[in-house]
Amino acid sequence: MTPTASANSAVRPVGAASYRGALIGAVVLTGLLLVLFWDFFSRQMSWAIRQQADWGHTVVIPLIAGYFVYLKWRELSARRFKTTWVAFLPIVLGMAIYMISALGPPAVSHHNIRGAGVCLTIFGLVLLFSGFRAMIWLWFPLLYLFVFGQTISDRFMEIVTFKMQNLTARGAHVALLVIGMDVDREGNTITLFNHGVPTPLNIAEACSGMRMLMAFLALGVAMAYTGLPRVWQRVALVIMGVPTAIFVNILRVMTLGLLAYLDVNFAAGDFHSFVGLVWLVPAFLVYLGIMWIIRNIVSESGAKGGRGKSGAAAGDGGSNDAGGGKLFDGRARVALILVCLTLVLGGVGLALAVQSLNVYLKKKPVDLRDHFDNIALTLGRWETVAEGAKLSEEMVEELGTDLYLDRQYALDGDSRKAMVNLHLAYYTGMIDAVPHVPDRCLPGAGYYQVTQPVNIPMSLTRKGWAPDPERTSRVTGEPYEIVTYRDSITGRAVTVRMPIGAFELRTVQFSHKNHPRELLFGGYFFIANGRVTSTPEGVKRFAFIASEEYAYYCKVQILMAGPKSKMDEGRFVELAADFIEALLPELMRCLPDWADVEARMTESTG
Repeated sequence: MTPTASANSAVRPVGAASYRGALIGAVVLTGLLLVLFWDFFSRQMSWAIRQQADWGHTVVIPLIAGYFVYLKWRELSARRFKTTWVAFLPIVLGMAIYMISALGPPAVSHHNIRGAGVCLTIFGLVLLFSGFRAMIWLWFPLLYLFVFGQTISDRFMEIVTFKMQNLTARGAHVALLVIGMDVDREGNTITLFNHGVPTPLNIAEACSGMRMLMAFLALGVAMAYTGLPRVWQRVALVIMGVPTAIFVNILRVMTLGLLAYLDVNFAAGDFHSFVGLVWLVPAFLVYLGIMWIIRNIVSESGAKGGRGKSGAAAGDGGSNDAGGGKLFDGRARVALILVCLTLVLGGVGLALAVQSLNVYLKKKPVDLRDHFDNIALTLGRWETVAEGAKLSEEMVEELGTDLYLDRQYALDGDSRKAMVNLHLAYYTGMIDAVPHVPDRCLPGAGYYQVTQPVNIPMSLTRKGWAPDPERTSRVTGEPYEIVTYRDSITGRAVTVRMPIGAFELRTVQFSHKNHPRELLFGGYFFIANGRVTSTPEGVKRFAFIASEEYAYYCKVQILMAGPKSKMDEGRFVELAADFIEALLPELMRCLPDWADVEARMTESTG
């Protein structure tokens, strides 16, 4: 008998009863994890369904990670798994992180923080039943699951996607010029001229490569792990996922540009998404080609030799029998009982804490009382001179809401005196949303930032404002202020409540290479759950208080351009304050009356 045959004969097959017991235990633990971390898993699945192009791949990641385990199952099952009691530390720590994120202040209430707690708990469970030796083969499938199996915060993805937007726009612009098309580029917007008619092609975040980036990295890691023998080859293939995604997106935008010459509708809507889907096929083939090149840079003999050595090592490991056909040692059953009790106690403790602290893990949406389109066309001295164009489906997806208003107002109806571009956007029920603000969006339109954002107090006259004798804020204890004004259409007196807080305008200055003598001022603030704040961080502090059942926020943004000789920061804030004071009553008529929402929440909690 050969040595190899002898080694293989020493490996006793695992009995069916052992597999059956392992399957039952896995089903029980999975059920308990789903119950304990239901908020995380339901939110994750919701993102995967609603944003399939971005995060749909997260649904199949657990299957791929399971396949990785299957590939190493011979090595894993060569020895009996060893129960490791120290694994209770990461299990308990992971549960604690999740609960702190769920019950703690808004600063730590984040999907990825909860995800870290879930991942640490799963790691602890695997370590508990498999032992440290098995982690030689299990660490990679677990890491793959943890990194690619959840959505990544928008704040983190922005760092990468904005640069990818710029690279995609530049590359597509050059490529379209090379093939003889009449195109121009301003920031991330490419304008195609067909017989003198301009057709803008905005390289929104949906086309920036983010959608492909995470999926490409996940695919690259899977292909590298299963198809490449050397570490440097695997690393090289994963790294190539980024330029491949950018390259394919450039071709994708080129395709949209060519199709837009035939019909502008080809560059938007469902067909726009269809083109992106079609390009995934050649993208995959390109990636396969890169993998083939990397694999053949070195001789196959060297790679095969490496595999042979690994196989020998596996054979040596197999000489230690699997423990008479049993997959786990005798302490696994006790460990299963104890860890089930731990998860049950954690779930019960979380439920009791949620109830006693009056915490809402999910926020309910609260509807607008009136649509923004019904805001008066004349606000004090400011008169509407133009309605903004309706955003495309891609831009609405980028904005994150279809409840918005774009409108231009001129002082005394004369744009030569001053003109304000008003943009309102309403969000509700969300908890991890990142507001789109000028210092994030305008650089994509070709502007460059001259100053850093600064909060400037607005001197509102508050004429006609009076303390509300009946309602105070449930959070701050401050009385709301009310104002009565006359509806411009019906002529009736309307009384509304104003938001609580100091009005500050977060102001940024921009310039453009094509208009070097002009400055563009961007200013914004937010109204969140009946309070006013000038920063995105303030939105999270005010709108996502754990004890409040509902959540909303509204971004109020104004843009104003003017020559450097006449327009400065002080003038901008002065005009902005005058406009905003006239706007506020009309805006608050549309937004939810937060005092009524608070009264409803108080009644529901008894």
